[in-house]
Amino acid sequence: MNKSKFPLDENILKNIIENHEVDLNKIGIRELKRLVDDLADQLNIDFLHFEFGVPGIPADRMGPEEEIRVLTEDKKLPSTYPPFDGIPRLKKATACFVKAFLNIDVEPENCIPTVGAMHGGFIAQAIAGRRFKKTNTILYLDPGFPVNKLQTKFLGLKNDSIDLYNHRGIQLAKKLEKKLSTGKIGAVLWSSPNNPTWLCLKDEELKMIGKLLTKYDVIGIEDSAYFGMDFRFDYGVPNQPPFQPTVANYTDNYIIIISSSKMFSYAGQRIAVSVVSPKLSKKKYSNLKKYYDTKSFGHAFVHGGIYPTTAGVPQSPQHALSALFEATCKGEYDYLSRVRTYGDRANKAKEIFLSNGFELLYDKDMDEPIADGFYFTIKRKVMTGGELLHSMLLFGMSGIPMRPTGTKREGVRICVSLVPQEQYGELEKRLKELDQFLKIR
Repeated sequence: MNKSKFPLDENILKNIIENHEVDLNKIGIRELKRLVDDLADQLNIDFLHFEFGVPGIPADRMGPEEEIRVLTEDKKLPSTYPPFDGIPRLKKATACFVKAFLNIDVEPENCIPTVGAMHGGFIAQAIAGRRFKKTNTILYLDPGFPVNKLQTKFLGLKNDSIDLYNHRGIQLAKKLEKKLSTGKIGAVLWSSPNNPTWLCLKDEELKMIGKLLTKYDVIGIEDSAYFGMDFRFDYGVPNQPPFQPTVANYTDNYIIIISSSKMFSYAGQRIAVSVVSPKLSKKKYSNLKKYYDTKSFGHAFVHGGIYPTTAGVPQSPQHALSALFEATCKGEYDYLSRVRTYGDRANKAKEIFLSNGFELLYDKDMDEPIADGFYFTIKRKVMTGGELLHSMLLFGMSGIPMRPTGTKREGVRICVSLVPQEQYGELEKRLKELDQFLKIR
């Protein structure tokens, strides 16, 4: 690590912020990454990057080697278009994976590859929000991933929000029913474990959500970006409990989005699968015909969603994900044993932050301490998220302000993926200096 003196020159930071024309309270991930890179280059500083939620573990060779194999053995593969709804191998492997780790029965036809989880979420929102003339609103269980709301805006749909931290258990059910009973909500979207807080919905909460989705004919979009990564439980043994909790146990109105990015460190290949409930796939909604030339939900997803956006997913990444699912279902590959390192990093990083004047912004998951995982959130008394981020930047650290995630709480999201534990000594040194800096400022 560079031994330059902290804090950095505030005038240089101010000039860079002005040149980038950003507000640190609202700055997005990629905007911040460009700002940090600019600051690091000008001052020759090695930053501790807590802002970018990308995998910090190399992908297992199984995926790339499978891509190379199929491209080498099948000379026609690069010159043929993929099926809109995915190659048969991946559809079958996904159905097997869903049965093995969620204990849910779906057919291969219900498993549809997308160009990353964001693509699946985009199509799911587009169709769920247009089934009826007045159900044009997507309801988020926040805090959440800010880009989903950009998708809603792009689609010309409306969004609404429930603060999940303030509404758990029966309070969540009451608040949700109040929202759904208006008839304006087309879908409810959430992730569990949650980005950015790492809150995890309990099975009893998913049961209440499922019943309400059925009652009001609303679609549940379950974004499983961090599949199985609530490390308080071992969800990694195929076909054996405990199974990861899912709303699919309690309603037929669901879409489960399973991403390869974090669980298999396969983010660069942009491959995910949307699992559409078998019964939902066959449902017909007359208002869909206006947008997708079909009344069928499943047909609209593939031919009204996949076809006009990407016309399918590249085939070699589909084979890679197939191989990973197949090996995982057979018990030959334990992906959770690899990603548990994120929980270890979070546990140690939290300890360092808390011992240097910081607090957890989200500290409880109902009546339990928040789990250790890919993210956690911090705060500093009387400071906004932007002010805290500004101070962190002065000491060569970056994170994401919480305002864009849909919360009214002020703080910063910390992602532990890109800072290995070998750098935690440097983290502790900088946080001690930052703590003293803030105490005398």
